[in-house]
Amino acid sequence: MFQINDGNAIILASESTRRVDILRMLGIPFSIIPPDIDETRRLEEPPKEYVLRVSYEKAQKVGRHFPDKWVIGADTIVVYKNRILGKPVNEDEAFRMLQLLKGKWHKVITGFCVLNVNRDITYRDAVETRVFMKDLLDKEIMKYIGTSEPLDKAGSYAVQGKGGYMVKEIKGSYSNVVGLPICELSEVLLSLGILS
Repeated sequence: MFQINDGNAIILASESTRRVDILRMLGIPFSIIPPDIDETRRLEEPPKEYVLRVSYEKAQKVGRHFPDKWVIGADTIVVYKNRILGKPVNEDEAFRMLQLLKGKWHKVITGFCVLNVNRDITYRDAVETRVFMKDLLDKEIMKYIGTSEPLDKAGSYAVQGKGGYMVKEIKGSYSNVVGLPICELSEVLLSLGILS
């Protein structure tokens, strides 16, 4: 579908299998180098600013070591009433998160950054998708938690996995909810002349 232009090479600064799968849909070659950064949210940092900063720091950390490559960093969060719901620390927290989200709208925000150190080019953006989760029974939540799927997912669910049955409506990008807004990202890669 797309092809990478001569002289360009892409690195995905992430070990997320979901992001790897989404980027593979573009049909282009890329390397995977996960960055090691502190993803702690700063005091009173707004959700959108948080994902923009973290995605930039991920890309920057890898880009410093590979200054001639194009590096893509991304970070995805689930937000309910301005509260960021990260990955649950245990089953009890997963249960509380899903209790909070059931029968309501929430937001999924992915920040992404494309940079090339040698060319002094940095592009940052954040994409927001609204998601409505059906009104779950406690036993449904417990059964889902029993699959272990929610334990390494922001907001305690995976729309692309078993948790997809809980999502009743999505307004915006589906791939953004999975972890990488492929439409917006491909437009950036095309506009920068990385892809054609």
